Amino acid sequence: MAFIQTAIIALIAFSFSIGQIFRPTFFGFSFPIIDIVIIIFTLWNLFSHLKNKDFKNQNIYFTIFLIYTWCLLIFIAIFNQIFSLNSFFYLIRLTCLLSLLILPPKLNTKQKQIFNFGIIANIIFGLIQYFIWPNFTYFNVNQWDPHLYRLVSSFFDPTFTGLIYLFFFIKIFLDKKIPYRWPLLIITYIALGLTYSRSTYLSLITAFGFISFKKKDIKLFLKIFIIVAVTIFILPRQPGEGTKLERTSSITAKIENYKQGISLFKQKPIFGIGYNNLPLLNKNNDQLSHANSGFDSSLLTIFITTGVIGGTIFIFGLKQLFQQSNLTQKTCLIALLIHSLFANSLLYPWILTFFIFL
Repeated sequence: MAFIQTAIIALIAFSFSIGQIFRPTFFGFSFPIIDIVIIIFTLWNLFSHLKNKDFKNQNIYFTIFLIYTWCLLIFIAIFNQIFSLNSFFYLIRLTCLLSLLILPPKLNTKQKQIFNFGIIANIIFGLIQYFIWPNFTYFNVNQWDPHLYRLVSSFFDPTFTGLIYLFFFIKIFLDKKIPYRWPLLIITYIALGLTYSRSTYLSLITAFGFISFKKKDIKLFLKIFIIVAVTIFILPRQPGEGTKLERTSSITAKIENYKQGISLFKQKPIFGIGYNNLPLLNKNNDQLSHANSGFDSSLLTIFITTGVIGGTIFIFGLKQLFQQSNLTQKTCLIALLIHSLFANSLLYPWILTFFIFL
């Protein structure tokens, strides 16, 4: 039993190290390998709970939310005749991820260490990419955002990469038993800084503000604030819009993105358009883009797709998750919620998977 679970977790760690590099195609849809591994891990986790007769539901609201989204998908498919395999696969992935929060897996120390190796491998790859291959604009032809002189690692996106590194940074900081703790903290922070992700910097400051509040240590917050301020000041300002932290073009784009999202929400505010029918109904998005299935706010995406009913249930699920979490989980959840105001990070599979492993 333990060997099989360890092998699956090794596959998850491997999927973190390669990120978006390898994307198999199924029914004409390209998807990251983590989607397959998460389905396998979810089935194994359900089998383990059945074997141990452990059926304690850790989050009743996420359970209700999943039932609602599946019923909504079926209703829209039958009565509105709107259905796509893309929406179906997205909902399968979300179901798997939330089920791992409803029935959390039990991991031993060795399995957690294996997972950590996957994150460390990704950080090393990211640093190599930044110094050797900083020009990512060539991938624009493959529908990835063209980033220049920013650390994007194998996730091909500096914003999501920054949050994953922030999770790891928080975990290492709060767990003083992790070997080589200080070298890992330094390397992780350097990689995080080189993403030039302003939403990640803000999440970092907010997260350590929460830690300082819980530990009643204002000096910790001041130290982190100064470190982040110095980092922003000394970061190399290479050619390209992405390294200009004072840039306003992305802010303007996000405001326009929010307006489009609110306009789409108004079409069916109560029940939503169905999870995830955005590529079918959002005509303003590039249908081939890897970012066409969500808006620059995770909660906005959830409210658009599941309406006020689904969005409210989901928020109660987040509240219950927060109440049941330890300090590391609470801190990462706060960082995630702040970050998700500017990116669809709450629904990003690697980020939710990392949170589950916390």
